[in-house]
Amino acid sequence: MTEFITGWPDHPSKNAWLTIGNFDGVHLGHQALIQSLKERAEEQQGQSVVLTFWPHPRVVLGQVSEAFLLTTQQEKERQLQIAQVDLVVTLPFDQNLADMHAEAFLERLYANLRPAGLLVGPEFRLGKNRQGDFTFIKNFCQSRGIACESFAPFTLGGEVVSSNRVRARLLEGQVEEAANLLGRPFSLEGEIQHGKQIGRKLGFPTANFTPEPLQLLPRFGVYATRVFLEDQVLMGVTNVGIRPTFETAATPNVETLILDFDDRIYDEMIRIEFISFLRPELRFEHVEDLIVQIEDDKALARRIFQNGP
Repeated sequence: MTEFITGWPDHPSKNAWLTIGNFDGVHLGHQALIQSLKERAEEQQGQSVVLTFWPHPRVVLGQVSEAFLLTTQQEKERQLQIAQVDLVVTLPFDQNLADMHAEAFLERLYANLRPAGLLVGPEFRLGKNRQGDFTFIKNFCQSRGIACESFAPFTLGGEVVSSNRVRARLLEGQVEEAANLLGRPFSLEGEIQHGKQIGRKLGFPTANFTPEPLQLLPRFGVYATRVFLEDQVLMGVTNVGIRPTFETAATPNVETLILDFDDRIYDEMIRIEFISFLRPELRFEHVEDLIVQIEDDKALARRIFQNGP
Protein backbone atom coordinates (compact mmCIF):
# COMPACT_ATOMS: atom_id res chain seq x y z
CA MET A 1 0.00 0.00 0.00
CA THR A 2 1.43 3.36 -1.04
CA GLU A 3 1.74 6.00 1.67
CA PHE A 4 1.16 9.64 0.72
CA ILE A 5 2.67 12.57 2.62
CA THR A 6 2.26 16.30 1.90
CA GLY A 7 5.30 18.32 2.93
CA TRP A 8 8.65 17.16 4.24
CA PRO A 9 8.37 14.00 6.36
CA ASP A 10 9.32 14.21 10.03
CA HIS A 11 11.21 10.92 10.10
CA PRO A 12 13.54 9.58 7.40
CA SER A 13 12.89 6.19 5.80
CA LYS A 14 15.60 3.61 6.41
CA ASN A 15 17.62 2.56 3.35
CA ALA A 16 15.23 4.44 1.02
CA TRP A 17 15.94 4.96 -2.65
CA LEU A 18 14.56 8.25 -3.91
CA THR A 19 13.67 9.84 -7.22
CA ILE A 20 12.49 13.40 -7.84
CA GLY A 21 10.27 14.84 -10.55
CA ASN A 22 6.88 16.15 -11.62
CA PHE A 23 5.75 12.80 -13.07
CA ASP A 24 2.99 14.45 -15.10
CA GLY A 25 1.27 11.61 -16.93
CA VAL A 26 3.18 8.83 -15.15
CA HIS A 27 3.99 7.54 -18.65
CA LEU A 28 6.10 4.54 -19.66
CA GLY A 29 9.33 6.48 -19.11
CA HIS A 30 8.28 7.33 -15.56
CA GLN A 31 7.15 3.76 -14.99
CA ALA A 32 10.49 2.34 -16.14
CA LEU A 33 12.36 4.70 -13.80
CA ILE A 34 10.08 3.73 -10.90
CA GLN A 35 10.60 0.02 -11.58
CA SER A 36 14.37 0.54 -11.48
CA LEU A 37 13.97 2.55 -8.27
CA LYS A 38 11.96 -0.25 -6.65
CA GLU A 39 14.60 -2.83 -7.60
CA ARG A 40 17.32 -0.79 -5.91
CA ALA A 41 15.18 -0.28 -2.82
CA GLU A 42 14.47 -4.00 -2.59
CA GLU A 43 18.18 -4.78 -2.80
CA GLN A 44 18.68 -2.49 0.22
CA GLN A 45 15.56 -3.84 1.96
CA GLY A 46 14.34 -0.24 2.02
CA GLN A 47 11.51 1.86 0.66
CA SER A 48 11.02 3.29 -2.82
CA VAL A 49 10.25 7.00 -2.48
CA VAL A 50 8.96 9.44 -5.10
CA LEU A 51 9.37 13.14 -4.31
CA THR A 52 7.06 15.25 -6.44
CA PHE A 53 5.45 18.69 -6.49
CA TRP A 54 2.00 20.29 -6.65
CA PRO A 55 1.03 22.66 -8.19
CA HIS A 56 3.18 21.97 -11.22
CA PRO A 57 6.24 24.30 -11.10
CA ARG A 58 5.46 25.67 -14.57
CA VAL A 59 2.21 27.06 -13.16
CA VAL A 60 3.85 28.81 -10.21
CA LEU A 61 6.64 30.18 -12.39
CA GLY A 62 4.17 31.60 -14.91
CA GLN A 63 5.54 29.49 -17.76
CA VAL A 64 2.16 28.31 -19.07
CA SER A 65 -0.65 30.22 -20.72
CA GLU A 66 -2.86 27.29 -21.68
CA ALA A 67 -3.97 23.89 -20.42
CA PHE A 68 -1.15 21.35 -20.40
CA LEU A 69 -1.49 18.91 -17.47
CA LEU A 70 -1.80 15.24 -18.43
CA THR A 71 -2.89 14.25 -14.94
CA THR A 72 -4.64 15.93 -12.07
CA GLN A 73 -3.08 15.45 -8.66
CA GLN A 74 -5.65 12.74 -7.91
CA GLU A 75 -4.89 10.85 -11.13
CA LYS A 76 -1.11 11.16 -10.62
CA GLU A 77 -1.44 9.69 -7.13
CA ARG A 78 -3.64 6.88 -8.46
CA GLN A 79 -1.04 5.95 -11.05
CA LEU A 80 1.83 6.08 -8.54
CA GLN A 81 -0.18 3.76 -6.32
CA ILE A 82 -0.71 1.39 -9.26
CA ALA A 83 3.07 1.48 -9.77
CA GLN A 84 3.37 0.29 -6.14
CA VAL A 85 5.67 3.01 -4.91
CA ASP A 86 6.15 2.69 -1.14
CA LEU A 87 6.05 6.40 -0.32
CA VAL A 88 5.03 9.51 -2.28
CA VAL A 89 6.12 12.85 -0.81
CA THR A 90 4.36 15.84 -2.39
CA LEU A 91 5.96 19.22 -1.72
CA PRO A 92 3.63 22.21 -2.14
CA PHE A 93 5.43 24.19 -4.83
CA ASP A 94 5.46 27.92 -4.17
CA GLN A 95 7.78 30.85 -4.81
CA ASN A 96 9.81 30.10 -1.67
CA LEU A 97 10.59 26.62 -2.94
CA ALA A 98 11.26 27.98 -6.42
CA ASP A 99 13.83 30.41 -4.97
CA MET A 100 15.66 27.72 -2.96
CA HIS A 101 19.20 27.12 -4.23
CA ALA A 102 20.14 23.60 -5.24
CA GLU A 103 22.48 23.01 -2.30
CA ALA A 104 19.90 24.24 0.23
CA PHE A 105 17.28 21.96 -1.30
CA LEU A 106 19.61 18.96 -1.16
CA GLU A 107 20.53 19.75 2.45
CA ARG A 108 16.84 19.79 3.36
CA LEU A 109 16.28 16.57 1.45
CA TYR A 110 19.18 14.92 3.29
CA ALA A 111 17.96 16.11 6.70
CA ASN A 112 14.35 14.96 6.22
CA LEU A 113 14.67 11.85 4.05
CA ARG A 114 18.26 10.62 4.59
CA PRO A 115 18.09 8.41 1.46
CA ALA A 116 20.49 5.57 0.79
CA GLY A 117 20.36 6.34 -2.91
CA LEU A 118 19.09 8.81 -5.49
CA LEU A 119 18.02 7.86 -9.02
CA VAL A 120 17.31 10.61 -11.57
CA GLY A 121 17.39 11.14 -15.31
CA PRO A 122 20.59 12.51 -16.91
CA GLU A 123 18.91 15.81 -17.83
CA PHE A 124 17.35 16.30 -14.39
CA ARG A 125 18.04 19.62 -12.66
CA LEU A 126 16.89 21.18 -9.43
CA GLY A 127 17.16 24.39 -7.45
CA LYS A 128 16.64 28.03 -8.39
CA ASN A 129 16.95 28.55 -12.15
CA ARG A 130 17.61 24.78 -12.45
CA GLN A 131 21.20 25.38 -11.37
CA GLY A 132 21.82 21.93 -9.89
CA ASP A 133 22.66 19.52 -12.72
CA PHE A 134 23.47 15.82 -12.38
CA THR A 135 27.18 16.44 -11.71
CA PHE A 136 26.30 18.87 -8.91
CA ILE A 137 23.81 16.43 -7.41
CA LYS A 138 26.23 13.51 -7.63
CA ASN A 139 29.00 15.48 -5.91
CA PHE A 140 26.65 16.41 -3.09
CA CYS A 141 25.52 12.79 -2.70
CA GLN A 142 29.11 11.54 -2.58
CA SER A 143 29.88 14.01 0.20
CA ARG A 144 27.01 12.55 2.24
CA GLY A 145 27.57 8.89 1.46
CA ILE A 146 24.49 8.65 -0.77
CA ALA A 147 24.56 6.49 -3.89
CA CYS A 148 23.62 8.52 -6.96
CA GLU A 149 22.76 7.01 -10.32
CA SER A 150 21.53 8.31 -13.64
CA PHE A 151 18.66 6.54 -15.37
CA ALA A 152 18.88 6.39 -19.16
CA PRO A 153 15.85 7.85 -20.98
CA PHE A 154 13.23 5.28 -21.95
CA THR A 155 12.58 5.10 -25.69
CA LEU A 156 9.75 3.76 -27.81
CA GLY A 157 9.89 3.69 -31.58
CA GLY A 158 13.37 5.20 -31.47
CA GLU A 159 12.21 8.30 -29.59
CA VAL A 160 12.38 9.23 -25.92
CA VAL A 161 9.03 8.88 -24.14
CA SER A 162 8.22 12.23 -22.55
CA SER A 163 5.23 14.16 -21.28
CA ASN A 164 5.62 16.59 -24.20
CA ARG A 165 5.47 13.72 -26.67
CA VAL A 166 2.22 12.50 -25.09
CA ARG A 167 0.78 16.02 -25.23
CA ALA A 168 1.62 16.32 -28.92
CA ARG A 169 -0.18 13.06 -29.76
CA LEU A 170 -3.28 14.10 -27.81
CA LEU A 171 -3.46 17.49 -29.52
CA GLU A 172 -3.42 15.62 -32.84
CA GLY A 173 -6.25 13.35 -31.69
CA GLN A 174 -3.95 10.32 -31.81
CA VAL A 175 -5.27 8.83 -28.58
CA GLU A 176 -4.14 5.29 -29.48
CA GLU A 177 -0.55 6.48 -29.81
CA ALA A 178 -0.88 8.48 -26.58
CA ALA A 179 -2.07 5.29 -24.88
CA ASN A 180 1.01 3.46 -26.18
CA LEU A 181 3.23 6.10 -24.57
CA LEU A 182 1.27 6.20 -21.32
CA GLY A 183 0.87 2.45 -21.00
CA ARG A 184 -2.88 3.00 -20.61
CA PRO A 185 -5.60 5.09 -22.26
CA PHE A 186 -5.58 8.82 -21.56
CA SER A 187 -8.41 9.75 -19.20
CA LEU A 188 -10.37 12.71 -17.91
CA GLU A 189 -12.61 12.88 -14.87
CA GLY A 190 -15.01 15.28 -13.24
CA GLU A 191 -18.37 15.79 -11.60
CA ILE A 192 -21.39 15.42 -13.87
CA GLN A 193 -23.13 18.76 -14.24
CA HIS A 194 -26.66 19.88 -15.01
CA GLY A 195 -26.58 21.08 -18.60
CA LYS A 196 -29.14 22.54 -20.98
CA GLN A 197 -30.74 19.13 -21.60
CA ILE A 198 -30.20 19.49 -25.35
CA GLY A 199 -29.04 15.91 -25.77
CA ARG A 200 -31.97 14.51 -23.80
CA LYS A 201 -34.44 16.52 -25.91
CA LEU A 202 -32.89 14.97 -29.02
CA GLY A 203 -33.13 11.48 -27.53
CA PHE A 204 -29.44 11.27 -26.62
CA PRO A 205 -28.99 12.11 -22.91
CA THR A 206 -25.39 12.93 -22.13
CA ALA A 207 -23.17 13.21 -19.06
CA ASN A 208 -21.38 16.58 -19.13
CA PHE A 209 -18.48 17.89 -17.09
CA THR A 210 -15.86 20.61 -17.31
CA PRO A 211 -12.31 19.40 -16.59
CA GLU A 212 -9.93 21.32 -14.36
CA PRO A 213 -8.78 24.55 -16.06
CA LEU A 214 -5.18 23.38 -16.65
CA GLN A 215 -6.12 19.85 -17.74
CA LEU A 216 -5.03 19.20 -21.31
CA LEU A 217 -7.87 18.19 -23.63
CA PRO A 218 -7.34 16.07 -26.73
CA ARG A 219 -8.11 17.49 -30.14
CA PHE A 220 -11.69 18.73 -30.37
CA GLY A 221 -13.77 15.94 -31.80
CA VAL A 222 -15.74 12.78 -31.11
CA TYR A 223 -14.19 9.68 -29.53
CA ALA A 224 -15.08 6.15 -28.59
CA THR A 225 -14.56 6.11 -24.81
CA ARG A 226 -14.68 3.72 -21.90
CA VAL A 227 -16.78 5.11 -19.05
CA PHE A 228 -16.17 4.47 -15.35
CA LEU A 229 -19.15 5.33 -13.18
CA GLU A 230 -19.08 4.10 -9.58
CA ASP A 231 -18.62 0.33 -9.98
CA GLN A 232 -19.74 0.23 -13.61
CA VAL A 233 -17.61 0.14 -16.77
CA LEU A 234 -19.60 1.20 -19.84
CA MET A 235 -19.17 2.14 -23.49
CA GLY A 236 -19.46 5.76 -24.52
CA VAL A 237 -19.25 8.30 -27.32
CA THR A 238 -17.62 11.50 -26.11
CA ASN A 239 -17.55 14.93 -27.73
CA VAL A 240 -14.75 17.26 -26.67
CA GLY A 241 -15.24 20.84 -27.79
CA ILE A 242 -17.54 23.85 -27.89
CA ARG A 243 -20.74 22.36 -29.37
CA PRO A 244 -20.84 24.63 -32.45
CA THR A 245 -24.22 23.38 -33.68
CA PHE A 246 -26.01 24.95 -30.70
CA GLU A 247 -23.54 27.46 -29.27
CA THR A 248 -19.92 28.50 -29.23
CA ALA A 249 -19.08 27.74 -25.62
CA ALA A 250 -16.41 29.88 -24.01
CA THR A 251 -15.15 26.91 -22.02
CA PRO A 252 -14.62 23.56 -23.76
CA ASN A 253 -16.97 20.86 -22.58
CA VAL A 254 -16.66 17.09 -22.29
CA GLU A 255 -20.00 15.51 -23.19
CA THR A 256 -20.48 11.74 -23.11
CA LEU A 257 -23.33 9.69 -24.50
CA ILE A 258 -23.22 6.47 -22.47
CA LEU A 259 -24.40 3.55 -24.57
CA ASP A 260 -27.17 1.33 -23.23
CA PHE A 261 -27.65 3.57 -20.21
CA ASP A 262 -30.31 6.12 -19.28
CA ASP A 263 -30.02 6.71 -15.52
CA ARG A 264 -29.95 10.25 -14.12
CA ILE A 265 -26.49 10.64 -12.60
CA TYR A 266 -26.04 14.35 -11.91
CA ASP A 267 -23.39 15.33 -9.35
CA GLU A 268 -21.69 11.92 -9.52
CA MET A 269 -18.04 11.50 -10.50
CA ILE A 270 -17.28 10.10 -13.93
CA ARG A 271 -13.99 9.06 -15.51
CA ILE A 272 -13.62 8.46 -19.22
CA GLU A 273 -10.80 6.74 -21.11
CA PHE A 274 -10.21 7.78 -24.72
CA ILE A 275 -10.03 4.68 -26.91
CA SER A 276 -10.29 5.90 -30.51
CA PHE A 277 -10.82 9.12 -32.50
CA LEU A 278 -14.02 8.94 -34.54
CA ARG A 279 -14.25 12.32 -36.27
CA PRO A 280 -13.61 16.06 -35.82
CA GLU A 281 -16.18 18.24 -34.08
CA LEU A 282 -18.58 19.56 -36.73
CA ARG A 283 -21.22 22.24 -37.02
CA PHE A 284 -24.49 20.97 -38.49
CA GLU A 285 -26.93 23.30 -40.24
CA HIS A 286 -29.86 21.02 -39.43
CA VAL A 287 -30.52 19.13 -36.20
CA GLU A 288 -31.73 16.17 -38.23
CA ASP A 289 -28.26 15.81 -39.75
CA LEU A 290 -26.72 15.82 -36.26
CA ILE A 291 -29.08 13.05 -35.15
CA VAL A 292 -28.08 10.90 -38.13
CA GLN A 293 -24.40 11.53 -37.38
CA ILE A 294 -24.79 10.59 -33.72
CA GLU A 295 -26.35 7.28 -34.73
CA ASP A 296 -23.37 6.67 -37.02
CA ASP A 297 -20.99 7.58 -34.18
CA LYS A 298 -22.71 5.11 -31.86
CA ALA A 299 -22.53 2.33 -34.44
CA LEU A 300 -18.83 2.98 -35.11
CA ALA A 301 -18.03 3.07 -31.39
CA ARG A 302 -19.78 -0.29 -30.91
CA ARG A 303 -17.72 -1.82 -33.73
CA ILE A 304 -14.52 -0.50 -32.18
CA PHE A 305 -15.34 -2.01 -28.79
CA GLN A 306 -16.26 -5.30 -30.45
CA ASN A 307 -13.36 -5.54 -32.86
CA GLY A 308 -10.71 -3.07 -31.67
CA PRO A 309 -9.63 0.25 -33.27
